[in-house]
Amino acid sequence: MNIATSASAGGGGGPGGVADVHPCREKYDVFNTMVAWLVDVNTIKILPFKLPTIGPNDVRIRIKDVSICGSDFHYLKTMKCADFEVKESMVIGHECAGIVDKVGSEVKHLVPGDRVAFEAGIISCAHCQ
Repeated sequence: MNIATSASAGGGGGPGGVADVHPCREKYDVFNTMVAWLVDVNTIKILPFKLPTIGPNDVRIRIKDVSICGSDFHYLKTMKCADFEVKESMVIGHECAGIVDKVGSEVKHLVPGDRVAFEAGIISCAHCQ
């Protein structure tokens, strides 16, 4: 498997245009954070990702640990899982744990400092539809 760490001057979040961010920095950067981009079969690149600003119903979490699961492994090996085929670079790893960093004005059940675990993108509350 090819795992490459890459950072170069450029446009911002994404494998095509990355910001100049060192992957081993100590300080948490809320505008650029490092993520694992699946770019091809057996090829992952650790690159910056520009975080969006949060809205009134959003929560920003400072990720402490993240893992890949079976679906990520299928994407890595074949660029497919079930009916979904990866056609462009995508971030993998969606089973996470971290600390709430910031909450939107309408969020009442979480506060900065709360420890959370979640599986992003799998179950939706349908609020955004």
